[in-house]
Amino acid sequence: MNDERLLDADPYRPVAGRLDGAEQSLLEEIMSVPAVPSIPRRRRLAGAVAVAAAVAGILGASTLLPDRRPQPTPLTLPSNGPQVSPSASTGGAGAGHPLDLRYAASHPRLLIDQPGWKLLVIYGFADGTGSVDYEYGPRTVGITWYRADRYQSYLEDRLHVSKPRATRVAGVAAKVFTYSRNDFAVMLDPRDGTFVELRVQGDGVSPAFLDTLLRRIKRVEPEEFLASLPPEVVTPGEATAEGEKALAGVPRPPGFDAGKLGLDGAYTPYQFQARVVKLVACGWAAEWVRADKAGDDAAAETAVAALRSSENWPVLSDMDESKRGDWSRMLWDATSGQSRDMPRDVQNLAGCTE
Repeated sequence: MNDERLLDADPYRPVAGRLDGAEQSLLEEIMSVPAVPSIPRRRRLAGAVAVAAAVAGILGASTLLPDRRPQPTPLTLPSNGPQVSPSASTGGAGAGHPLDLRYAASHPRLLIDQPGWKLLVIYGFADGTGSVDYEYGPRTVGITWYRADRYQSYLEDRLHVSKPRATRVAGVAAKVFTYSRNDFAVMLDPRDGTFVELRVQGDGVSPAFLDTLLRRIKRVEPEEFLASLPPEVVTPGEATAEGEKALAGVPRPPGFDAGKLGLDGAYTPYQFQARVVKLVACGWAAEWVRADKAGDDAAAETAVAALRSSENWPVLSDMDESKRGDWSRMLWDATSGQSRDMPRDVQNLAGCTE
């Protein structure tokens, strides 16, 4: 996105002021969707799962909705204090619990057995890949899960960084690569169809700090992993209800079913909302492609009007106010253009697959 496009895009202009009579009528029909009532979120205490008292940081797998707060506040993970168990949907009583367990069992579950680490972002794992980021003061740890078949290519790349140093992480052989005196990558050998890479960096990080950190990482069972997730994180069992909340006031493309979002990972709020919005935007773009090929001008105009109404989608306003990313403004910029092929711009931005 260049500077001229940024200056030309005013995300706060009322969309109605930029539509002619026919488009306005279409928009009014599209937007006449009843608001979805707010669904309260809750995570209940339950004695079934005991999280180790010292566990404060998860290096588990899990992308992404914004916290509705003006400043990006990290999510504090459980440490010394009451034992924390999953929410109603991830705990034993919730209907979503089997779904959450299946998700948690699908990847290596790693925890830092040390208080003080704060979760910043967690997302992905729908296809066996995903990321999670933590901070502890000026230090950060980023953990990424990859499919095992990509291990060799990543290893060859890291060999250009430095000579590897052998170590072990949670019982798995690993290699340490040194980017600088306070920046390290740690690649675990493939296991169960995936491999994990940790990136540890920041002031105060040293080889000694890294070795101590790696000794505090442990592999846990699915129940303990789920219990360690902060309440803000959206798990598979919560995806439908949270998706409905995110979709309030958003026109849905034909055939869109919030009950089939396919969100089988764990997501911090901003990443979850972005995922839902992407599915909606891609759905409308795909509907435009279909209608354009079929010569269905009315359906094509409906799709264009729906995409241009994105400036009025409450979820995008929430995401923008959270200041956790630029997804809202990029989508507003893409949909503000008058090009007939504007939906193609949306597809390119969102990485849609037809």
